[in-house]
Amino acid sequence: MAAKKVNINELAKELNQAAIRTNDYMNRSELNSDARYNRWAGQSADGRKWKGNVGHSPVPFDGCSDSKVPLVDTYINEDVDLLMTSLRNMQLNAAPLESNDAEQASLTTNLLRYASNNAIDEFYSEAELCANTMLENGLSVMGIFWEREQTLTYEDIDLEQIGMVAQQQPQFSDAVQTILDPAREDEAIELGRQLLPDASQKVLRKIVKDLRETGSAQYPSPMTTMDRPTLVSLRVGEDFFVPLDTTELQKARMCFYREFMTAEQLRDAVNSRDWDKKWVDTIIDKAKGMTMTVTRNDGTLHSGVKANRMNLDTSEVYEIIHCYERKSDEHGVPGIWYTVFSPHAQSDTHGNDICATYELLDYANGGMYPFVLFRREFLSRRMDDSRGYGEVAYTWQRQIKQEWDGRVDRSYLATIPPLFHPPGRPPTKWGPGVFIPRVRSDDYQFADQPNWDFGSKEIEDSIRDTADRYFGRPTSPENKAHALMRQQNTVSRWLGCWKMVFEQVLALYQQFAPEEFLVRVVGSDKAKALSMSKDDIQGQYDIILNYQVANNDMELLRGKLDLLKVIVGEFDINGVVDRTELMSVVFSYLDPILGERLMQPAENAEQKQIDEEKSSFAKIFAGMEDDIKPGQAHELRLGVLDGVMKNNPAAAKRYMEDPKFKDDLDKRRQQHQHQLDQKANAQIGRLGA
Repeated sequence: MAAKKVNINELAKELNQAAIRTNDYMNRSELNSDARYNRWAGQSADGRKWKGNVGHSPVPFDGCSDSKVPLVDTYINEDVDLLMTSLRNMQLNAAPLESNDAEQASLTTNLLRYASNNAIDEFYSEAELCANTMLENGLSVMGIFWEREQTLTYEDIDLEQIGMVAQQQPQFSDAVQTILDPAREDEAIELGRQLLPDASQKVLRKIVKDLRETGSAQYPSPMTTMDRPTLVSLRVGEDFFVPLDTTELQKARMCFYREFMTAEQLRDAVNSRDWDKKWVDTIIDKAKGMTMTVTRNDGTLHSGVKANRMNLDTSEVYEIIHCYERKSDEHGVPGIWYTVFSPHAQSDTHGNDICATYELLDYANGGMYPFVLFRREFLSRRMDDSRGYGEVAYTWQRQIKQEWDGRVDRSYLATIPPLFHPPGRPPTKWGPGVFIPRVRSDDYQFADQPNWDFGSKEIEDSIRDTADRYFGRPTSPENKAHALMRQQNTVSRWLGCWKMVFEQVLALYQQFAPEEFLVRVVGSDKAKALSMSKDDIQGQYDIILNYQVANNDMELLRGKLDLLKVIVGEFDINGVVDRTELMSVVFSYLDPILGERLMQPAENAEQKQIDEEKSSFAKIFAGMEDDIKPGQAHELRLGVLDGVMKNNPAAAKRYMEDPKFKDDLDKRRQQHQHQLDQKANAQIGRLGA
């Protein structure tokens, strides 16, 4: 697929315009951040307001209360905990869209569970960053990439190994003799180049020298240190930008991801990411410590983009821009073109555009950008209309602070009231038990204390109640159901975004995973690693993520489990309920990880019942009685007994000839049947025949 040559200057202009778009959003982000972390001008470490800090006489007095009220931070932290709990304990399943291959679906499900819990080391840390950013600012973006990193390590080689190669490959038949002959060093180096094509002339010469002198040598060899999906949580307006006309992320003309890299990381990218070495050298030489300066159309500088908003030191790193652009070739075939460039070094000395890479992405993710947008709320089609918690609760937090500060100030005045004294005769000492001389009875006296405002706490409680209701906290039995619905809606939106993340993770595995690899079943110490191939996980799947917030309430959960017990025990007359699946559901309510450790596969459970019943038959055959245990798979075990008798002529003959054997076997059959009849009778009795 051909495309026009990349124009770095045009990409830089698009980036500039995209950054301008974030001005309002970044101002709101500042408000959200200040609200969460309780930042304002003139603060002091002791939580009091002083004239020297604020620049004017504080009201009501110098040193009055200036408390931090963590209302916004508390709501964010609580909901981050809720979202992370739902992500850790959710039910994850991959349902095939093209076939009914249960085994393939099971393998794919295990792969995705393995990816989140084992393979992607940063999964939960980046997820927590994403949750914090989304709740604080209203938006967050998760980048999903396949990362293949290589580094150099030393490998050993000796004459014995070379001799073994010589036995298998005729062209190296006299390699050992050539190496050992100082007069044939050039030949030896040429042989080395055939064995180690990536080694330099200098390295090959040293290898030959060491082999000749010691019989062994070391050489630098590439080693893969990472070959898996990676996740990166990004902040809109700081790490991630889209054009002005974007309403949906996946329909954007282009998007930009900003990354800060060290010089060593840039040099490693030449090998691990196949970046242009000349470009890397240029960036290291010219762009150290430089960050974007965004210019408005009217020429004024835009301050919305702050590389060091989180107080990061960027003086020793390099700002790199990853651009993803959706465009079509001359035949109208769409694709996503990937460009890595620097806004600080756009061309070489000849004026030609330069970049680290410019390529058509061949991801198997259906032509999607490798990003998923997380929105806290949907108020319009504009991405950045989603509000953070600070925007919503800032006024409430300030009102609570006012009431709080007022009560603290009144407490200060009540504890140490102002003291009246004659002019020019202030007390030399002050404190309990101190004697203060006076001439008249009113020379020294306390000022009247301000009246205690009992309505202040009521106002604060009312504000907190309003905030609790808004953010889905139950404030009374009456609104408990609505609070659960609000929390469930928050979790469902969150998991809906993770569904898209997992879809992209699976697409990356389908394309870039090794041909054969191992996956450990999550949650079970007893489980063996599963062997998989790329063919096992191909196809389209519907990724299903489920988590019920109501199950966090043990009272509600107990009621739900009791209801399940009644339904299965009283209404499942024909035994249509899959008991193994029921146990899986119950454990998903209680503890999914514990369930995966305790539950055995259905086929294993069934086989265990069969083996136990065959063992019981063997005991009876040997003349021993063996009574049943209630709660066994009685219908299945009856079938086992019938099968044994049908397929074992010796047992059938003995049944006809041995009264004790016949009685013992009939007794066991009757016990199984009795358990089945009891269950049926109980159901009939409750339901009415």
